[in-house]
This record gives sequence, C-alpha cells and structure tokens, in this order.
Amino acid sequence: MEFDLNQKFNYPLPRTLSDFIYNHLKELIINNKLKANQRLNEIELAKYFNVSRTPIREAILKLEATGFVTIDSRRHVKVKEASEKELREILQVLGALDRLVMELAVNSLTPKQIAKLERLADKMLKKSKIESIERYFELNEEFHNEILKAVPNKFLQEIVQYVNEKLKRYTYARIHAFKKPGALQDSLLEHHQIIEALKKKDKAKLQQLIYGHRIAPLSVPSYSAGLKEYFASNETKEEKKTR
Repeated sequence: MEFDLNQKFNYPLPRTLSDFIYNHLKELIINNKLKANQRLNEIELAKYFNVSRTPIREAILKLEATGFVTIDSRRHVKVKEASEKELREILQVLGALDRLVMELAVNSLTPKQIAKLERLADKMLKKSKIESIERYFELNEEFHNEILKAVPNKFLQEIVQYVNEKLKRYTYARIHAFKKPGALQDSLLEHHQIIEALKKKDKAKLQQLIYGHRIAPLSVPSYSAGLKEYFASNETKEEKKTR
C-alpha cells in the first residue's frame, strides 16, 4: 500500500522549510512508507505540507543529490530503488574515507573524547541483543561521529557526512542483516580494538581495523544472507515483472 499524500499534514513547521521537508520525506523513504518507484508530485507535496512549491523543489533536489529519489528528463520524480550493489559500493567508499579519518583524528582526539568512545562501546555491547539492534545503530553512528569531530579537516568531514547520508537509505536493510545470528559479533569487538589503537596512536592498525569494520560484515554469510532476504522481501511489483 502506497503512502497517502492526500491526508492533511498538521505538524508545526520550523524556519528552514526545505530542510524539514527533506528530512521528513527521507524518513518516509527509509521507513519504506514511500515505496521504491513511487511517484512524488510537487503539487501534491505542496498541498500535503501546506507550503509553496519552492521548498518542495529544494527538498527534492537534495533528495536526488543524496540518492533517495531520481528525476527523469521530464522532471518526473520517483523514489529510487535500493540495491545491495549500491550498499556495497557505499560501504567501500566509506571504508576508504574512514582510513583517512583515522589518520587525521588519531593525533587530535582528546582524553575526554576517548573516554566518551569507551562509554559508547560499552553501551553497544549491552544493546547488541536482537531487540536492541536499532539502539545499537544509533550508538554506532554516535561513535563514528565522535571520531569524525576530531578531524582537523572540514572538507573531509563534509564528504564523510555526505556519504553517510546516502548510507541512511539502507538503515533498515543493515538492521535486518545484523539481526541474523553471528552477523554482529566481530563489529562489537572491533569498537574496543579501535579505541586501543587510538590510544596507542597506531595508524597502521587503525586503518586495517576501520576498513575491515566497514567492509568485513559483507563477507559474513549470515549478514549477506540477511541483506539478500531484505531486498527480496522489499522488491516491487515492477521489479518482479522485469525478471
């Protein structure tokens, strides 16, 4: 069942309308309420949010830039299909970027930040049960963002944040995969290993750990099977017809 944009939207709007609309539509896509290949109409969206078409257009352009929608030559907007291939490509890029993040952050992290990383890693161990995977993901994002904050290079920070925004499209695919038995074990241990390498300022070890931390789960049979299961269950009717 497609998300109904004819219902009235009655939440308070902040000052930056386009950012609010972008975030709201993004969450609907992430949560699969707006389905792959579903058309988004500017006029309908403007009525739904009770705004002019300008902030809608701005939000749509940002959604396109971050990989949530596509715009064809006739300006038709559709929710972009998610794919396992794209997820793997995003993680490969993020793994490579994280190597540079570690190289630059290792000499900038303060004892206070290291202590926060340790607290986050401990919390993740407690939230690693299947029923707490969503919270684990939130803590994991906070862990990596804390390291990113220490990077003395704003341009790199912006690039990583941009790629992370694309990765959010796959939040529930990754959660589904990590719920499979054995899929999360190595990642849990790696957080503490990363912290120890940061303390020792071991750049070579850090680069090895962080790339593996991003990419290795894709090689875990249960994780890979979980991804395939997720994408198969969310395959649209249009996709099935083209098989």
